Amino acid sequence: MNIVNKILKGDKVVWVVAILLGIISLIVVYSASSTLAVKKYSGSNGRVLMKHLGMLLFGFVIMFAASKVNYKHYAKAALLLIIPCLALLLYTLLFGQNVNVANRSINVGGLSFQPSEMAKIILITYLARQIVMMGDTKYKFKDFLVKLALPILLTAGLIFSENLSTALILVAVCMAVLFVGRVKFVHMLALVGLCVAGMGFYLLFDAVKTNSENRHIRKEQEQSLAVNKKPTEYKEKQNRIQTWANRLKSMGEDKENVNPFDDKHMQRTYADIAVATGSVIGKGPGKSEQRNFLPHPYSDFIYAIIVEEYGIVGAIIVLMLYVILFTRVIKVVGKRPLTFGALMAFGLGFLIIVQAMVNMGVSVGLLPVTGQPLPFVSMGGTSLMATGLILGMILSVTRSIESEDISKEQELQAITEDERELESRD
Repeated sequence: MNIVNKILKGDKVVWVVAILLGIISLIVVYSASSTLAVKKYSGSNGRVLMKHLGMLLFGFVIMFAASKVNYKHYAKAALLLIIPCLALLLYTLLFGQNVNVANRSINVGGLSFQPSEMAKIILITYLARQIVMMGDTKYKFKDFLVKLALPILLTAGLIFSENLSTALILVAVCMAVLFVGRVKFVHMLALVGLCVAGMGFYLLFDAVKTNSENRHIRKEQEQSLAVNKKPTEYKEKQNRIQTWANRLKSMGEDKENVNPFDDKHMQRTYADIAVATGSVIGKGPGKSEQRNFLPHPYSDFIYAIIVEEYGIVGAIIVLMLYVILFTRVIKVVGKRPLTFGALMAFGLGFLIIVQAMVNMGVSVGLLPVTGQPLPFVSMGGTSLMATGLILGMILSVTRSIESEDISKEQELQAITEDERELESRD
């Protein structure tokens, strides 16, 4: 036991929750990835499992390494990385891999990587640092605008057009960090206004652009009809407002008047069937039927598979693991209110719980369909690495609480010294 305590520093409950989520991930992904195994690995679930196990172990390695770093160094890292992070998001937006009509990832050494996952961590850490550096109330609106609002608007804006749900989650988490950091309420309202205005301008631009493209499509169709005497199939594009409106509308439609198995309603229908047939204790491990019909049952809809195979009992256990994790984060905030470590841990912990709730909400039909993974459970390399880093950073804060008693003033002094060292090198 002493050896374990020496190796696994920080809050042991966080370690236990992470290990349990990892075990659940292996079991459920092995079951849910049967269709993927058929498509890519000639039906070999073992190959899928080994690949996922490798990424999961890599996530734990990142978690372990991050927990060993003094959390105060993350403030300096965020300051260094915020600009390159924005540049990478811009590059992804312009030149990233197009998957499901969106540029969300880039190719790094043959592997797909989503910069938005890292951007969320960097931005939240950067905000925690800036809030502490600015002080409780001794700042002007210009300081808030430049040091807090602008990074949020730029980061969320670069993600927004390609991934609405991620951008909204990020803004919500940032607002929570600002609230816990006691940023002036009127300034937070101003930020909400800027977000709404920015969204409005983008949607107006997107509607004009889409209308122009559709006019060009109709013109090509008319020209094809004049030459070939028969119409050529052209599908007009939808602007973002229409896409989002259709997703919301599909949730409130009368199911008796629609085809539940068409392309528009298929995901929701199979997820509903999985949840409805799970009952109290579920069908049992590996006995899911909807995994053969649901798209991405090993990632976006993995919670529906958990409910189907393990019932309400399994669903509650997974939910409670995330709740327990967040309670440990709240404990940190209670011990060190308004410090960088507490704000960073709160923001990152809140990010995990919100992502988990969104994934669960989509799976059980409470939210429109999005592409949010279930942290440390869903299959996916970037998500597992990002969650491992987040948990490691939280553990770094809890480890410092166990080993030293540092005041807010001492923490601020340490961060300031790091910044002066950085400026002297420049």
